[in-house]
Amino acid sequence: MATYLFAFNPAIWSWPELTSDIRKLVRRGHLDTDWSCGRHRNIDPGSRAFLVRLGVEPKGIFGSGVTLTAPETRPHWREERAASGATYNFTKLRLERLFPLPLITFDELMAPPFRRFRWGVRSSGTYLPESIADALEDLWEARVAAAEVKGDGAAAMKGKASEGAATKGVRAPRESMKRKG
Repeated sequence: MATYLFAFNPAIWSWPELTSDIRKLVRRGHLDTDWSCGRHRNIDPGSRAFLVRLGVEPKGIFGSGVTLTAPETRPHWREERAASGATYNFTKLRLERLFPLPLITFDELMAPPFRRFRWGVRSSGTYLPESIADALEDLWEARVAAAEVKGDGAAAMKGKASEGAATKGVRAPRESMKRKG
């Protein structure tokens, strides 16, 4: 399965619903959301997706899931750009893990084997080479597990989450999205 990186930059959009979206994810086991994929048009439904926080510290990986749709074009999400006729591509993501802050920092992404990739992507929907994606998947799963053990991550149990889960992060009550192959 192909893996893509989707960017979030709080300097451009603050995601004011992030805390409530994390709570929704806890209740439902996932969060479906439209997300920009820049100029990228060749993203297949079912591809692995990681969210990367850019622009404002702390930077790093803070969410994961899969793509539900192929990219579609619509008027730009920024009103001033839409008024001039600008468009953008978007895909629907199903987020299954989401944290308010990164579990994997940019400093960690500058170490081998990750440093071969430019993590400060210019647009969402950037393809991750398979060797980088495999290593990221392993580190992500370890970090999510560690966050859960420490109580920093969410434990969704029987469809109900602990109070701390809604504000500290979440893992959907599903099997691992670990790559097969």
